[in-house]
Amino acid sequence: MITKHDDLLGTLIHDVAHRLRHEIDRRLKPHNLTRVKWLALGIIANNPDLTQAELAAELELGNAVVGRLVDRLEQRRFVIRKADPDDRRAYRLSLTDTAKRLLDHLKDTAAELRSDVLEGFSESEVKTLNKGLNRLDRNLKSIATLGLAIVFASAQKIETIVELPLGDLI
Repeated sequence: MITKHDDLLGTLIHDVAHRLRHEIDRRLKPHNLTRVKWLALGIIANNPDLTQAELAAELELGNAVVGRLVDRLEQRRFVIRKADPDDRRAYRLSLTDTAKRLLDHLKDTAAELRSDVLEGFSESEVKTLNKGLNRLDRNLKSIATLGLAIVFASAQKIETIVELPLGDLI
């Protein structure tokens, strides 16, 4: 049995990510924002006129969840949702001036957080940390892709076996 105290890399990464999420939320609280809302605004700022479905893919969240998130951002007058002229089921998202001002103001918050979190790290250590975490991310994505390919191949094989006439099996 694996326990939290076995000093596993995955446990350490989880704990650090958990603490980082809480610190971000604490610093955003005075602005009545959450990490997800801040991240969504940043993604929209960097990708003007993206669709809700594209935002959902970027956030790695479901379409319904992102729909509710966009509703809340729209209520706060941070986002404008426009019907997509090429796809009547889709909406294009853009930031309001209010959101742009807020994001500009939050640049200092992001810089302070980065400085506080990386206190005591040299630039070389930060680069090494980033390279290592990016490699872990690529490896995990590769494993997930391979896993999906195996599941798909297995499903195809089962489908082929099921479609065989009974006479072919005897």
